[in-house]
Amino acid sequence: MKLLYHGPLWQGSTSLQRAQAFQELSDIQVIANDDGHRVGKSANIIHRIRWKLRWPVDVNHENESLFVAVEQHRPDIIFVDSSKVIRRCTLRNIRALCEARLVYYTPDDIMARHHFSYPLRQTFPDWDVFFTTKTFNVPELKAAKVNNPILVGKSFDPMLHNPMLSIDVGEEFEAFDIVFIGAYEKDRCQSINRLAEAGLRIVLYGSGKGRWSGKSMHPSITLRPSVFAEEYRRCWHHGKVALCFLRKINRDRITQRTMEIAAMARPMLAEKTDEHDDHFVDGKEYIGFRDDDDLVTQARWLLQHDEERTKIGHAGRLRCLNSNYSSLDRARWMLRKILEK
Repeated sequence: MKLLYHGPLWQGSTSLQRAQAFQELSDIQVIANDDGHRVGKSANIIHRIRWKLRWPVDVNHENESLFVAVEQHRPDIIFVDSSKVIRRCTLRNIRALCEARLVYYTPDDIMARHHFSYPLRQTFPDWDVFFTTKTFNVPELKAAKVNNPILVGKSFDPMLHNPMLSIDVGEEFEAFDIVFIGAYEKDRCQSINRLAEAGLRIVLYGSGKGRWSGKSMHPSITLRPSVFAEEYRRCWHHGKVALCFLRKINRDRITQRTMEIAAMARPMLAEKTDEHDDHFVDGKEYIGFRDDDDLVTQARWLLQHDEERTKIGHAGRLRCLNSNYSSLDRARWMLRKILEK
């Protein structure tokens, strides 16, 4: 059985991790088809305007690339990960060419305006299976005439997201009280500043235009550029406590980072939600906080109790392993769902 995987396959992307998980399955052959997207790739003014209008330009010729790959390999399954530019006519041409099952996967809040695209919306009725990681997107997708929306859980990469020892991390192993890796949001900035004002030593990874900057941050916070892949893994070990925020703009209740932090056995301090509590036991496998006052209180408790902090980290990792949260487990589960159709 052949599976053609089309998506952003740059090193460190979660799409690459999913593609590699499918490659680990013994009963399928995976053909990777990189969509050409790269982190930080610039776009001209026309492309930016088109994106704001939700009619993105196919700058990497994804439609042509996908059709050529299908024509060459004649796969049984076509798995499109995250693309916003695949057109309905492309899918219909593929239908005329072969009888492959058409599968779409999105890790994003696909119905939110900043992730929405009209080309993708026009393809909604054409997919055989439409995977989403957002619980609230399932009824929204059904209402938007998606035939078979299916909820799939967030995951971690079992080859990448593993605990590291101090000898492997180097001199900055747990050199800070708190570590956070992620994009800027105003609420996050305020919360991190509260921790700094409380006297905690913080390192933050995630620079970029219009985002984290020294002007908005408490002067004691160490601000560093974004990190990916192996360096991402290493940097989570720079703090005694790993801070896990959710993106309000994405209506998050759980995030990929949740699984990654826990799988690395990092003691996780995360926003308390029903979905976090469905996946991890608060007080045993992670520590939840409800507001900034609670955040400071819980962070101080974790930093004052070394043994309990370590146990929480290990319990979180064990939960990931025992509950099949890995990308390999998710890939195996998704393949079963695809073949059920």
